[in-house]
Amino acid sequence: MLLSGCSLLPSAEEPPEEEPTPSTEVTPEGVTLLGEGTTEVDVQAGGVVQVSLPEGSLGVGDYWGVISVADPSVAEAEVAIGEEVYGVAPGTEEPDNTGGTQQFAVEIRGLAPGETTVRVLYCTRTREVSEGCDQSHGTLDAPVDPVEIAVRVG
Repeated sequence: MLLSGCSLLPSAEEPPEEEPTPSTEVTPEGVTLLGEGTTEVDVQAGGVVQVSLPEGSLGVGDYWGVISVADPSVAEAEVAIGEEVYGVAPGTEEPDNTGGTQQFAVEIRGLAPGETTVRVLYCTRTREVSEGCDQSHGTLDAPVDPVEIAVRVG
């Protein structure tokens, strides 16, 4: 009777699945994080890729925003901040987002085969990113060039 009760305990043959983060930076959900400075990406329709942007401080109003997607039928894009960026541990930033810098990335989702260009701009003291915005009070030294990413969806 005691022996059958022991079989309900976890076996030593089943080690926990704790592997280091793969160097390809792919999440279990299939999101790939590419490095800052990436200007071209390939993504499958239905796939998602993130491109790192320079860090900023929400406390001083730093914000990256998608200015345009040349062909929105091919891909959509939005900015991910903090723990929304693949590889950023949850709870690592201040609860009110005012302390320290935050990781930013542009997240691109492939919609249909084709090519498009995503344009992302850095602005400060705002959450409404627009052409000609103020860049003088942020973490990055002005002027900050827009980020343009050529996207190919297969």
